[in-house]
Amino acid sequence: MPAVASQAFKVGDLLKFKEGSWWVTRSAGFRNDGKPYSPDSLVLVTRQDSRPESSFFYGRVCSDDEEHLWTCEEFELVSSV
Repeated sequence: MPAVASQAFKVGDLLKFKEGSWWVTRSAGFRNDGKPYSPDSLVLVTRQDSRPESSFFYGRVCSDDEEHLWTCEEFELVSSV
Protein backbone atom coordinates (compact mmCIF):
# COMPACT_ATOMS: atom_id res chain seq x y z
CA MET A 1 0.00 0.00 0.00
CA PRO A 2 1.51 3.40 -0.96
CA ALA A 3 2.39 5.96 1.67
CA VAL A 4 -0.04 8.85 1.99
CA ALA A 5 1.36 12.38 1.97
CA SER A 6 1.56 13.89 5.43
CA GLN A 7 0.16 17.16 4.08
CA ALA A 8 -1.78 17.62 0.88
CA PHE A 9 -1.61 21.10 -0.60
CA LYS A 10 -4.01 22.61 -3.13
CA VAL A 11 -3.37 24.90 -6.09
CA GLY A 12 -3.26 28.46 -4.74
CA ASP A 13 -1.94 27.53 -1.28
CA LEU A 14 0.94 29.63 0.01
CA LEU A 15 3.70 27.68 1.76
CA LYS A 16 6.93 28.27 3.62
CA PHE A 17 9.90 25.98 4.13
CA LYS A 18 9.90 24.00 7.36
CA GLU A 19 12.66 24.77 9.81
CA GLY A 20 15.63 22.58 8.93
CA SER A 21 14.38 21.90 5.41
CA TRP A 22 17.00 20.55 3.02
CA TRP A 23 16.18 23.41 0.65
CA VAL A 24 17.14 25.97 3.28
CA THR A 25 20.16 24.22 4.76
CA ARG A 26 21.84 22.32 1.91
CA SER A 27 20.52 23.35 -1.48
CA ALA A 28 23.39 25.72 -2.41
CA GLY A 29 25.16 23.13 -4.59
CA PHE A 30 21.91 22.26 -6.35
CA ARG A 31 21.00 25.79 -7.41
CA ASN A 32 22.71 27.61 -10.26
CA ASP A 33 23.42 30.72 -8.20
CA GLY A 34 24.96 28.73 -5.33
CA LYS A 35 22.65 30.12 -2.63
CA PRO A 36 20.21 28.07 -0.55
CA TYR A 37 16.66 29.32 -0.28
CA SER A 38 15.89 31.68 2.57
CA PRO A 39 13.75 30.29 5.40
CA ASP A 40 11.49 33.29 4.71
CA SER A 41 10.92 32.31 1.07
CA LEU A 42 7.31 31.64 0.12
CA VAL A 43 6.16 29.09 -2.43
CA LEU A 44 2.84 29.24 -4.27
CA VAL A 45 1.36 25.86 -5.27
CA THR A 46 0.80 26.01 -9.04
CA ARG A 47 0.00 22.38 -9.93
CA GLN A 48 -0.61 19.21 -7.98
CA ASP A 49 -0.51 15.54 -8.72
CA SER A 50 -4.01 14.15 -9.19
CA ARG A 51 -3.16 10.99 -7.25
CA PRO A 52 -4.21 11.37 -3.61
CA GLU A 53 -1.28 9.28 -2.41
CA SER A 54 1.28 11.60 -4.02
CA SER A 55 3.49 13.72 -1.79
CA PHE A 56 4.65 15.96 -4.64
CA PHE A 57 3.42 19.25 -6.10
CA TYR A 58 4.68 21.99 -8.40
CA GLY A 59 5.26 25.35 -6.81
CA ARG A 60 6.70 28.72 -7.74
CA VAL A 61 9.16 30.48 -5.43
CA CYS A 62 7.64 33.95 -5.00
CA SER A 63 10.97 35.79 -4.64
CA ASP A 64 12.57 34.58 -7.88
CA ASP A 65 9.71 33.08 -9.91
CA GLU A 66 11.35 29.62 -10.16
CA GLU A 67 8.96 26.70 -10.49
CA HIS A 68 10.03 23.29 -9.19
CA LEU A 69 8.65 19.91 -8.29
CA TRP A 70 8.64 19.81 -4.48
CA THR A 71 7.83 17.28 -1.80
CA CYS A 72 5.16 18.14 0.77
CA GLU A 73 7.28 17.07 3.74
CA GLU A 74 9.56 20.11 3.33
CA PHE A 75 6.79 22.72 3.72
CA GLU A 76 4.25 24.24 6.11
CA LEU A 77 0.99 25.87 5.08
CA VAL A 78 0.89 29.67 5.48
CA SER A 79 -2.40 30.43 3.74
CA SER A 80 -5.02 28.34 1.98
CA VAL A 81 -7.53 29.35 -0.69
